[in-house]
Amino acid sequence: MQSFGEQRGHGLDTSLPSVRHIQQCIRSRLPVSVLMVSGLELQGTIRWQDPQYLAVQAGDRESLTLLNRNAIAVLRQLE
Repeated sequence: MQSFGEQRGHGLDTSLPSVRHIQQCIRSRLPVSVLMVSGLELQGTIRWQDPQYLAVQAGDRESLTLLNRNAIAVLRQLE
């Protein structure tokens, strides 16, 4: 079991441009389109990110969809 001060695995590297861009999309609540490797396309707003997943919400009353970062082919801002 880890203590409070220990770091768990790899953290989110906020020096990366992609991470900073996604953070800007989250703060501004910008709509995005996410194309998955499987061909599935989702649209919505990114609510949060961590090193493994993005949480996308299609509408205000919709539940969150967790997307594994490794399964994302393309993420683009719609506005």
